Amino acid sequence: MVPIVQHQIVQRRREKPVPAERQRRGSPKQPVQRKSRRPRPNTVLQWGVLALIGCLLGILLWVLLLRVTITLIPPLGEARVVPLNAVEFPIAKIGNSTSTQIDVVRLENTITITETGSALTEVSMPDGRAKGKIIVINMREQAVVLPQGTEFIASGGGGGVRFMIDAPATIPPAVTTSTLTRRTTEYGQIEVTVTARSAGSASNIGENTVATLLLPGQEPLGIGNGQFILRNAPITGGSETIRRIVSEADESRLLAAALSKAYAQGVSNLKAQATQRSLQIDNATVAPSPTQLGQPQSYGEPKVTPAIGTVLDSHSADMQLTVHIHFTAYAVQANQTVQSQLQQLVPRRFQGGSSSICRTGELAAFTIADWHSSATAIIMNGEIRCSPELPIPATVLSDLPKQLHGMSNAQAKTILETLKTTGIISDYTLPDRNPLPSLPQLIRIRVGEASAP
Repeated sequence: MVPIVQHQIVQRRREKPVPAERQRRGSPKQPVQRKSRRPRPNTVLQWGVLALIGCLLGILLWVLLLRVTITLIPPLGEARVVPLNAVEFPIAKIGNSTSTQIDVVRLENTITITETGSALTEVSMPDGRAKGKIIVINMREQAVVLPQGTEFIASGGGGGVRFMIDAPATIPPAVTTSTLTRRTTEYGQIEVTVTARSAGSASNIGENTVATLLLPGQEPLGIGNGQFILRNAPITGGSETIRRIVSEADESRLLAAALSKAYAQGVSNLKAQATQRSLQIDNATVAPSPTQLGQPQSYGEPKVTPAIGTVLDSHSADMQLTVHIHFTAYAVQANQTVQSQLQQLVPRRFQGGSSSICRTGELAAFTIADWHSSATAIIMNGEIRCSPELPIPATVLSDLPKQLHGMSNAQAKTILETLKTTGIISDYTLPDRNPLPSLPQLIRIRVGEASAP
């Protein structure tokens, strides 16, 4: 029984089917035969799309690398000038200002400077007076009295040189004697001492130049009238002495030194006041400025000691000048000078909104000519130039790429300069590409924005 059963078991095992895995693996001694796979259709499509994208990116990159942009700036028409006269911008303390006020702090300081020096002006001053003698010959038969105050006038420059008699005198009369054979007349004469009325070398006269006798209260008596004869030797002694005096030139010299020191001291004091407030001085607001100090109204009347015109002692030429100057300035925050604030406030006030001066399409250019300060405001003078922006002709924009393609940078610049010279454009920017792309499609023309002149 047992062998029959075993046989049946073996038979069933042989008839039992082999699992699929074992069939694929095959017998250990025989190699497995594999079937080739076909590529799936969607994989081919993906590769094709990737290749197309790569080509497009390459073309785009090529275009981007070769494409250039030329910028043309439109021209401006004739400007319309609007003056701004005595425009006031109120002053406000720092931290309390509005968008239309100047942000400053007013500072003040008075400086007194005394400058000492020497009078350097030397002048030749008349010193000695000419003194001499005059012989007066009386041709009349009556004695002539020469009282105190009698003058003799000698010919000389400037209308004659006058001499005063030193002491009264009397001229004896002429005496006539007769004989059988002749008649003789002896004239009376006297020698008087005279002194020139004015000092200086101009009072010196030469020999026999005294020509006129002038008695007090009478008409001048000249020689050659048959009454008097005047004779004189050279009369000398008039001289000049070099003396120093206080002059306007000396005042100007000391004043210049005093003003220079006063300005330096005044600015230093104002800066110290500003530093205490953690501010800085706007140097353009210091008044009086160095230029203004050249005008007398900028400072008080200088006091000069001794006074101008004083003849100084020959042993000392010292003098001094004192001046008082009141300085003012504005302190501002760093980089916020009055000028820079005005450059912000003027456009803000006159550009845009209901107070705008330039019309739509006009470019505004503001010019601040000058400004000065009062106690409460900064007063400005200037102007606004409103310039209309003109269009660039469409034909120029469309034709320019066709003209420039393939040109050298120098050739392109020549064409653009011609457009600028003729007023079609006001300016341009040309890329640093030499030569320009050979295809017009690779040249892009862009219209930029004009700037106010």
